[in-house]
Amino acid sequence: MAVDVQKWFNEDFGAGLGRHAEEVRKVGYKYQVNITGYGGGEWWVDTSALRVEQGSPGGADVTITMDSSTFAEVYDNPSQAMTRGFFAGHIKVIGSDSGKFADLLQLAKQ
Repeated sequence: MAVDVQKWFNEDFGAGLGRHAEEVRKVGYKYQVNITGYGGGEWWVDTSALRVEQGSPGGADVTITMDSSTFAEVYDNPSQAMTRGFFAGHIKVIGSDSGKFADLLQLAKQ
């Protein structure tokens, strides 16, 4: 399934996290997500505050970088594609995430 990266991060992701507020707040991480390539951008995801904002303010617990085609795969199948992409070198992660970002994507899609 093709995903509009801008729409997902600017509109849908935050709304999806809000639907699962109690579970999302337990994660407690601040993410910097950088999507390169067509339709990409930079987003700040604060799970404690249930906020997704465009930009890169600094201070993230975890920084995740991938290109837009890899994100499309992750969107379709978060857990498997994050693991595959990481080990293939298509996804760069700085900080310890323990798979929580994939869980957040899956939750937000529900």
